[in-house]
Amino acid sequence: MISWFKKIFGIKPKLFRHGDLLIRKVSSIPKTAILSSTNIIAYGEATGHHHKLQAKAGQAQVLVNKSQETQAFSVKNDTKLVHEEHKTDTIPKGYYKVEFEKEYEPLEQIERQVYD
Repeated sequence: MISWFKKIFGIKPKLFRHGDLLIRKVSSIPKTAILSSTNIIAYGEATGHHHKLQAKAGQAQVLVNKSQETQAFSVKNDTKLVHEEHKTDTIPKGYYKVEFEKEYEPLEQIERQVYD
């Protein structure tokens, strides 16, 4: 994804879509975030397949909130983001915020998270 985007626009992308995740480049990571012990940024509740950063030890940090839900991550080098059902993307070095896709149910007037 990076190569064609950079070739056309002259810059690396700042927004990525990976299945039910929206990944946005940010300048810093929330101070309240807690370091996770894995490189998994989202667990596949429906399929058991995970969105995972393929990085060597110390090259990626996944940060979660108090409920152990991913908030953000950082990568020290360009890093592959893999999932069994999605195309592998390369995420450039930097800090990123993770947002989960939501759907709106108009009859119930509620918003809920979409599960991959």
